[in-house]
Formats: sequence, structure tokens, C-alpha cells
Amino acid sequence: MKARLNILGRKHNIVSVEVQDPETGERKHFYDSEEFSFMPEDKTADLANCIESPIYEARIVEDLNQLIVDSRDHLKDLGNQIIQEALVHNGLPFGDSALPSLAKEYKEHSDYIDGVASALEVVKRDNYE
Repeated sequence: MKARLNILGRKHNIVSVEVQDPETGERKHFYDSEEFSFMPEDKTADLANCIESPIYEARIVEDLNQLIVDSRDHLKDLGNQIIQEALVHNGLPFGDSALPSLAKEYKEHSDYIDGVASALEVVKRDNYE
């Protein structure tokens, strides 16, 4: 996949970039290794994998955080449904009780939240190392 630059809705392939060293102020030019394979290795880079977007990554973190909040709210609702079901049937899952299916959904959703939280940790760790 090519690195792209979106300017006013038009997407342009990034084939080279000029960068500035933050410490020395020295400027260097790098070319996409796929487009410019004939150039020396120290002048080329796989730009699709090298270019980072802190804003995009921050959005991913925000989205994952919101997903966790929403999922925990859903888990609370499931917990309340389980409590209500247990009260209606005096804690015994007889008859047409929905208790077993609610308990299963509660467990699965809890595992889902753990998975999203793990993904969030990975994204944060990759952004701050």
C-alpha cells in the first residue's frame, strides 16, 4: 500500500520526502524504495511503513477508549438484567428463564472488553516507545 497525502480531497502518492533532523537542523531527502529502487539504500525508505500520523493514532486511541466505555455500559445493563432475572425466579433458572443466555452473553462481552483493552494497550505502547 502506498503512502498517500490528501490535499483538498485529492489523494497523491508520496514518492519522496524531505525531513529535518530535530537536533542538528540538517535536511535530508528520502525516496520511496518501491519507486526509486535504483538509488542507494541510504537515500531510500519504504515510505508506506515509515510515515507516522500522531493525529490518526490519537483518533484510534480515542475510539478504543469510547468503545470500552460503551461496552462497560452494556455490561452493566446485562448485569442488571441478570439480577432481575434471578429475582423473578428466586435465583433458580427454571422455566423460561433467560438467566443462562444472559450469563453467557455477559461472559462473552466481558471477554470482548478485555480484548479491546488489550488492543488499546498495544496501540499506546507502539505510540510511546
